[in-house]
Amino acid sequence: MNDLMAVPEWTQVRQKSGLDPLGLQAASVRLYQALLPGISNVTLRTRYYGLYTWLSEQYAKRNHDADPEAWKRTVRRAEALYALTAARANLEGEHQETGVAGVLWAQRRLAQHQGGAIDFAAHADPGADATPYLQQAWGAFGAAYESQLREAGVLGGAEAHSLSVPTEIIGDNFSGVFARAAGETGEKFLKIVKAGRVSLNALDELAPILPSRIHAQSHERDAYERMLFAGYPDATENDHARRKTLTLVLRVIQLLGEDVEAGDMRWLLYAGHDWEGKSIDIPEPELETQRRGWWAYQAGDLGRMAYEALLKWLLDTLEPHQSGLATDQLIDAALDRLEVTQAGWPKTWSDLVAALPKAGHCLASDEPTSELALSWDVLEAGTDERQAPVRSAQAAIELMAVLSRQCADHRQFFANQHGGDHPDAPGRSFANELSFLDGQAGTPIPDLLRLIFKKRILQRHLWVAMRKLQYQRDYTFLVETHDGRLRLRAKDGPVATNPRLGPALTFLKDIHLVDENGLTKRGNRLASAA
Repeated sequence: MNDLMAVPEWTQVRQKSGLDPLGLQAASVRLYQALLPGISNVTLRTRYYGLYTWLSEQYAKRNHDADPEAWKRTVRRAEALYALTAARANLEGEHQETGVAGVLWAQRRLAQHQGGAIDFAAHADPGADATPYLQQAWGAFGAAYESQLREAGVLGGAEAHSLSVPTEIIGDNFSGVFARAAGETGEKFLKIVKAGRVSLNALDELAPILPSRIHAQSHERDAYERMLFAGYPDATENDHARRKTLTLVLRVIQLLGEDVEAGDMRWLLYAGHDWEGKSIDIPEPELETQRRGWWAYQAGDLGRMAYEALLKWLLDTLEPHQSGLATDQLIDAALDRLEVTQAGWPKTWSDLVAALPKAGHCLASDEPTSELALSWDVLEAGTDERQAPVRSAQAAIELMAVLSRQCADHRQFFANQHGGDHPDAPGRSFANELSFLDGQAGTPIPDLLRLIFKKRILQRHLWVAMRKLQYQRDYTFLVETHDGRLRLRAKDGPVATNPRLGPALTFLKDIHLVDENGLTKRGNRLASAA
């Protein structure tokens, strides 16, 4: 890829924004999936794990029909009814049920209700004419939960058909404890699913099976905890990975003595200490290795964000030139705007890595060269049409230098966590970029930035976008070439990936290990016993 490739100015395929425009996210996603398996960014409430397992068992007992379309209809009706139940509860009570699939549709449907029974089957059955409660063919079950239920060992395959069924140990246990917790309400739920119509009074009666109603002293709660913390027999490597991450999360909350948001949790796991520098108590080697995995994830994500901020800088530079610019003209203009000589940096890359002031610790928000402070500046680049401030691009370069210094003593571990670090590998992460930067130690910073802008950003983006066009039929080009000139098509910029920690924290609250004050007594016991 010696020159910028030519790409078409027109297309009949789907046009999308430049999601992961440099192709650096995949390694980060694989890493956080390995660190926290069995929970995803779209598995939002623990009780769905019991609900779907119980529904699957009851469907098999009552229907004896392995036709996927019949099971799909049951799943979709159950989800629509569950959404109506949650929306009704939200109208009637102070507590708000969150994370329920289809609840926005349910809110609209209840607002339009003028008496009588609600025909939810018309919004749930495949091929029905009314506005669907969810667009996904298999609802939230197929789009989010089924894969994670299989990964967690709750559902598995069957020899006689293609439908997922409860596994012999975990799945059967989940189904049983949910049935016991639901009691007569569960039977009523199934009858209404079959009928496809529900009254407001019936919705009120179904409220006990909503996500927030898991009883603190129940076998159901205990079963979810056993699954999340690898307490069932024959726990897999994935089960133990999930246990270790959730234990680390409990330790962080224990140290701070308060509830922690997902965005803060990733920083605290990266740092290994609190906001003041007090270390998290992790005497167990396996837990410290797991924490280092989260350190590697966050460092890689920060480096990727820095590169995306430099991409945004190039796009902002190109924007005023409607007739386009040649590649070298664009890079010259970007460097002029970057004010490298005013930044006060030394001559070469290695000098910059060595010379940047070291913050007291990475979470020192009042020190401009801490990772936290630099990341805030980087994110000021934005992803929208506004022009990024000069500081965002300068901070991106300084963040890359700080990460290069911070990773220096752990490069092999960092590379292994990201799947390798060859600078010219087709699949890349920030580990590959660190290797590239290592090879440019003595390069003057302006010359290095020329290489980064041209080879590591522009050419990389066009290569990634072309592959998406070829293999996914998605048009994600942010720039287009015509007669040797680059023209702006769309903008994108730095964003952080979402490493499942939000749903994980919700799960811990669902099963009464964490509340608004931090760890519960049960949560403290579990954190201390790990």
